[in-house]
Amino acid sequence: MPNIGGPELLLILAVVLIVFGAGKLPDVLGQLGKGVRSFRDEAQNEKPAQATAGSASAASAAPGTTVYCRNCGRPNGADSKFCTNCGQAL
Repeated sequence: MPNIGGPELLLILAVVLIVFGAGKLPDVLGQLGKGVRSFRDEAQNEKPAQATAGSASAASAAPGTTVYCRNCGRPNGADSKFCTNCGQAL
């Protein structure tokens, strides 16, 4: 596994600044943080328990109903598998 030190991190930050610009940097890093956080949360959850809960909630949602995202609270269609706003699994 590579050892990432100070000079390597500065080089990566410089490349990110060049690609995204200073104005969008907080938004990009915030989205990256949310992605890492959701990945960690999903990795810690038990997959068999989540799969049975997901199929039960999908079966109980009638056509035409609205399902709200756990992450951002935005409404989505009952047949949606992912949030249209943040991309979180419903």
